[in-house]
Amino acid sequence: MSLGVIVVAPGWVAGEHIRAFQRNPHTHLAAIVVSRESERRRAEQYQKSFGFECRVTENYADALAMQEAGIVTVCSINCFHYRHALAALEAGKHVLVEKPLALKAEELTHLCLTARRAGVATMVGHVVRYYPAIKALHQMVTAGHLGEVFQVECDYWHEIAPGWKSSAETAGGALAQGGIHAVDLLRHMMGEDKKVAWVNAAWSGPFRRKDFSYKPNVSALVVFEDGSIGRLGTSLEVEMPYVFHLQVNGTRGTLRENSVYAPELYPGKEGFVELEGQYPDDWNVAGHPFAEEVDDFVESVRSGSPNALDFSYARATYELVFAIERAAAENSTVTLDNRK
Repeated sequence: MSLGVIVVAPGWVAGEHIRAFQRNPHTHLAAIVVSRESERRRAEQYQKSFGFECRVTENYADALAMQEAGIVTVCSINCFHYRHALAALEAGKHVLVEKPLALKAEELTHLCLTARRAGVATMVGHVVRYYPAIKALHQMVTAGHLGEVFQVECDYWHEIAPGWKSSAETAGGALAQGGIHAVDLLRHMMGEDKKVAWVNAAWSGPFRRKDFSYKPNVSALVVFEDGSIGRLGTSLEVEMPYVFHLQVNGTRGTLRENSVYAPELYPGKEGFVELEGQYPDDWNVAGHPFAEEVDDFVESVRSGSPNALDFSYARATYELVFAIERAAAENSTVTLDNRK
């Protein structure tokens, strides 16, 4: 039986969600929830462009009451993710939330508890994991081709457009708005079973762009309990084309962007070997692998098995974000509590 999908806020990213759910053989679009006339027009345009029909409404509660709708995908701006996801969970729907999952620690805790009580499938949209090159690189790490990973660097360099994305009230901050991809991938490559011991961080600016109401440049040092080290960087006012930097150092090899140096795996190769597959080197969401992300989520819904980005699994990534923000705000070292 096909699962009906409710799309909350038909923005740019929502168009890719719609396309992905429409292509999945187990789902169909049931409703699009809008909050203003411009969103209604965009919803109508999506229906025309992608060739489907569904309900378009401003009443989120009524949409959640639809019996055919089993899935909600939250594509609203950052400050609304918590309330839109919470309402969907309380209605017993399976929920996919675009990053960031939450802007505050108490929101994160409440969402995770509510999801556990509801017993539904959940996912946070950390789409970078689904790039073919990233999947291949991660497979090399988990297969042990790099030996023991002891150092990971990940940077998100991307100047964002002014507007709600540069406002602390609506975007949250540099990590919530984009740097979360670097935080998530650092944990993914380091090994998500590794516990963070402490973090130190600094933030600065704005320098070029005075429209920011938060500090758009962040650097962080992350030290894990086993002594391995992570380094993170984010700038949302940088003057350069989009770059997603990744470096993974292991005892038997190294990853750098979409290439690998592993003498045991590639004997006789003196330099890095570039891997096939798309790497996250473009900011345009139309190039992001949303179809793979959505397919993974739908399979989680159908199987009843949690995915790797289930709220409960992603929680540690957001706890790390909040620790980094606190360390930067207080100019201090923040120790994480791993007794949970």
